[in-house]
Amino acid sequence: MTLAEAEPARRSEASQAWRRFRANKMALTGLALIILLIAMAIFADAFAPYNPIDDIFRGMRGVGPSREHPLGFDHLGRDLLSRVIYGTRVALIVGLASSGLAVLIGVAIGAISGYFGGWIDTVLSRIVDTLMAFPVLALLIVLAALLGPSLTTTVIVIGITGWARFARVVRADVMSLKEEDFVMAARATGVKDARIIWRHILPNVLGPVIVLASLGIGSIIILESALSFLGLGVRPPTPSWGGTLADGRAFITRYPHIAIFPGIMIVITVLAFNFIGDGLRDALDPRQKD
Repeated sequence: MTLAEAEPARRSEASQAWRRFRANKMALTGLALIILLIAMAIFADAFAPYNPIDDIFRGMRGVGPSREHPLGFDHLGRDLLSRVIYGTRVALIVGLASSGLAVLIGVAIGAISGYFGGWIDTVLSRIVDTLMAFPVLALLIVLAALLGPSLTTTVIVIGITGWARFARVVRADVMSLKEEDFVMAARATGVKDARIIWRHILPNVLGPVIVLASLGIGSIIILESALSFLGLGVRPPTPSWGGTLADGRAFITRYPHIAIFPGIMIVITVLAFNFIGDGLRDALDPRQKD
């Protein structure tokens, strides 16, 4: 197949996948929610009615929702709606950036391991197995405590501990693809290994990786919230959902709304990414028929 013929075929496959995705109402709902959250994160200054750090209302400590303050106030008298809106920015930055870092590392290691095999595969596979054997949260806590809590540290720590599952999936696909005729033909014509991996193999394994990444973003957001809850994530007073949950923990019986609203946002965001992941899985499945 020539390049001129291959390009329309790829466009046709993409359009068919989009049609299958659009047919999934839950996936479209999740996509709409994520678009709204992204807009909220980017334009937090416009959405938030008050400054989430500096605007402290005296005498309003822990006061519940009202018309002027729909989510009420936190334990210091700050507008909770504003803090939840700004917390969206932290959640999405950590979720998307950590997932991207994990994908880059996992795809590279999985492709090298599956393509070259031999002792390289053995060494890299043992590293993957060792990493997956550790309790993720415990490993995150240790690394975050060593490096110090910050947004950058949270992204890096979650990213470098979450790549193993991508490496395992890519390795299995590459091991089967490297024996295909188009790869053998490219190798026979003298194409370098790096070009074969980049141009011929990786485009054929991106479907499962995209699905796995979209499903994993929700888990990453939960991990970031857990780290912030434990004081090892984003430093206060920067607003984050996990940090707000931690603030409300001591006042859960007196001011339950402080913990309830960021918890609801975490649930909604995780569900939205899971809906998208399920939709992508069905849309990119080659066994699906239009």
